[in-house]
Amino acid sequence: MKFWKGLGKVVLCGFALVGLVFVFVFVAMQFGWLNVRGTIGERNASFYKNVSPSSSSDASTASQATILCEIHALADYAPQTAINIQNVYQAKQDPDLASTMLTAAQERFLGTDLPGKYNQCTTVTVPDTTPLSQTAYAWADSPEWQVMKAVFIRDQATINQAAKDAGISPRLLLGGIIGEQFRFFTNERDSFKEYFEPLKILASLSKFSYGIAGLKPGTVAQIENNLHDPSSVFYLGPEMENIVTYPAGSDHTTLQFDRITDTTNTYYSYLYAGLFMREVIAQWKAGGFDISNRPEVLSTLYNLGFNRSIPKADPSAGGAPITVNGVQYNFGQLGYEFYYSGELSQEFPY
Repeated sequence: MKFWKGLGKVVLCGFALVGLVFVFVFVAMQFGWLNVRGTIGERNASFYKNVSPSSSSDASTASQATILCEIHALADYAPQTAINIQNVYQAKQDPDLASTMLTAAQERFLGTDLPGKYNQCTTVTVPDTTPLSQTAYAWADSPEWQVMKAVFIRDQATINQAAKDAGISPRLLLGGIIGEQFRFFTNERDSFKEYFEPLKILASLSKFSYGIAGLKPGTVAQIENNLHDPSSVFYLGPEMENIVTYPAGSDHTTLQFDRITDTTNTYYSYLYAGLFMREVIAQWKAGGFDISNRPEVLSTLYNLGFNRSIPKADPSAGGAPITVNGVQYNFGQLGYEFYYSGELSQEFPY
């Protein structure tokens, strides 16, 4: 009898102990005592591969650590853009460029925790979240951009050659053309879905502006005139006077039009876009202002034309409004965001 009473007490004590354990676990969960800080270290380990902090100074190490932390934070919201920025940073080792790219990338997420996470990057670990999209840019998530991206990759050699001949970065050159293509594709949704998206080709404009670059014949004529007029503020120098040539006896006006509307050889469309930007850079430089590294200004002026190019100290992004993927942009914004997005950075490097 004593044995059974003793066994009963042991069993009761065991149940009581188990109960206390459950109560403790419940209370601990309520107060977060058992929480483990989330991490995306494994998922985004590739962002840190082959990038080791410089040991030259504490300042440079801190700067690199902050940039890597911000890339890590951005990966929670736009993993593809984070990869693009990491690739550019690894290749260029330019903290200023990487910082500008990261700043541009956060614009889409100003209503989220991302800006705060950027600010905390020197002291805290960025917690895990679910990515909201593949990139930091609504336009880069759009089907229209996927078509353009495929074409630009396919035309890489032509674009780079035209940019080299015009003497301008291909990333700046493409900023204006991207605006023209987005404007057409978003205004002609049925045509885009039925024709351009399946075939992966750019639109060749045919009303007031022409070809894939949306060039006006009058603008093309003025670009060429500027090449040969040393008195013009748009003049690029004697070395550029013969960048565009014609066969003997040809009709220049007819051949100009044929060149900018040719969809099988788009070299001249890209070349004229680059020359336009070079010429307005020269105009602004003559006026005392350098816009050679201002993609938002160059894309804006590409849309507005020579007549609206007035050098001033405080230019900003502008141009025609374009709604892409539910977000309203203008030409300047698209040019700026593309330039700093890291998209196509391997094909058209910084």
